[in-house]
Amino acid sequence: MFGLSYTLTIVLLGTVFLGAISGSFGTFIVLRRQALVGDALAHATLPGIVVAFIITQTRSLEWLLMGAAVSALLAMLILNVLKHATNIKFDAGMALILAGFFGMGQMLLSYVQKTGAASQAGLSRFILGQAATMLRHDVVIISIVSTLVLLVMLAFWKELKLFTFDPVFFRTLGLSERFMERLLTLLTVTIVVIGIRTVGVILISALIIAPAVIARQLSNRFGLNIALAGFTGGMVAAVGTLLSATRNNLPTGPVIALLLGVLVLMAIAFAPRRGLLWQALRTRQHQRAIIVAKPLIHLYENRQSRDEDHLAYRQYLAKGDVKVEDGVFLITPQGQARVRALMGEKFS
Repeated sequence: MFGLSYTLTIVLLGTVFLGAISGSFGTFIVLRRQALVGDALAHATLPGIVVAFIITQTRSLEWLLMGAAVSALLAMLILNVLKHATNIKFDAGMALILAGFFGMGQMLLSYVQKTGAASQAGLSRFILGQAATMLRHDVVIISIVSTLVLLVMLAFWKELKLFTFDPVFFRTLGLSERFMERLLTLLTVTIVVIGIRTVGVILISALIIAPAVIARQLSNRFGLNIALAGFTGGMVAAVGTLLSATRNNLPTGPVIALLLGVLVLMAIAFAPRRGLLWQALRTRQHQRAIIVAKPLIHLYENRQSRDEDHLAYRQYLAKGDVKVEDGVFLITPQGQARVRALMGEKFS
């Protein structure tokens, strides 16, 4: 494949599939303002991985990922109990889940390492991921799961869109809010589980959240956000994989996360319409427009003026924003509308 080695091709395909589906689905999480959920669930997978190893005494990826999924679902169950049965805030509950489960995972991992079992080697790689060890079998799993997640997103497209933007109207239609929450949780856990092998439990949230944030900076259209986030996730995953392979074997997961972080900062700073630079330029242009229109604003506030020096109003007379009656300058309805548009809510 374009002169790449077989191993690098396998890793590249796996990371691209993972980046594309993570970015696309992450749009729902970002728009629902639940970015920390993915991070909490990712950290919650670590104890499940170690427990699965303790029970099976094997590093078989299927068993370890199954343990990760069970652990993440248990964490989400506990989080829902905290949310509905206690006065603990949702974000506080997520922080507790994140710290508690990850601490438990580290403790179990330390215990397993002290037992001296030879087969435990490599478990710690799930913390930061190790994409370079990805096999063809792993890529097949990632591609199949990614396709299934995409099909579910398409099948429930209208419901997911309505639930994301207008949950109140969603309930009035008689649709099940609990089912949709569980569906989103299941999809989140699925993506987290297939991604921890590549970028690890710490960095998987970057692959889910960052592409969606970048896409949100570039577009207000929901469908386009999904496409942009998927493209960004896949593209950055590919670039990060190639870069890590050609630069002294840098770790793939951290390289991808670093590139995503840089792109997020660039999008926040330079994105059209939403970027900080764009907003600064627009603010400056608006301030200049107010200074230029100061005579018209003065006339708007005072309704009329007998200023003998009519040079300040000449351009507005020509535009029809100002008229003269009995030597008095009056602002027209058109001029009033222009001032309101210029000043925004101040004169509304």
